[in-house]
Amino acid sequence: MNKSSYSPRFIILFILVCLIIFPAISQGGDMFSWFKKKKEVFLSPEVNGVVTENGTPIANLEIIRSLMYLDEIDRRDTAITDADGRFHFPKKTIFSSIPNKLIVENRISQEIFIENNDILIPLWIATQSGIDEVTEYSKKLSILNCEITNSHVVFEFRNQKNIHRNYVAQSICRWEEDFLPYKLLRDGKEYLINNYDLTDLTERQKED
Repeated sequence: MNKSSYSPRFIILFILVCLIIFPAISQGGDMFSWFKKKKEVFLSPEVNGVVTENGTPIANLEIIRSLMYLDEIDRRDTAITDADGRFHFPKKTIFSSIPNKLIVENRISQEIFIENNDILIPLWIATQSGIDEVTEYSKKLSILNCEITNSHVVFEFRNQKNIHRNYVAQSICRWEEDFLPYKLLRDGKEYLINNYDLTDLTERQKED
């Protein structure tokens, strides 16, 4: 009697394949319908802010929020500042089947800005990972203090789940805590902010 030429590794692999394929065949479309099932995707928390110019509130100013998921649909809404310069956006979620894909890196682009004579004044620019609410983002967006004469900066803020990898965003707004600006953008030039001190700048030379 001849010995079987199949190795134990091949047999184990064959069994695993059967375990995956057999339920799909026996259940018909039910197995594959799971991939089409939609999940809730958290695009943006509730946003509250105030816009001033040299300390004076700006009324009747249009604020634009642009949110984009992996489907590349630009979901825009607007808000108008009141007499005190305040504005508000509601929480925004969608339902999508994209998160069910076997290989997908979920990312959400968040932009809140003022458009003034083809110039965009950024109140918030960030990319959020995942499809769930990120507490640190929600805290930052709960109050945007936006003095439009402020410089546009790139800053870090704490990631409570990974202390070795901070979150990054861009804005002209300022926060009294958890705000570590490291780059300033002005008139097409970049400046490094030394020791997070906005008065201590080093111009970054562009590479040829």
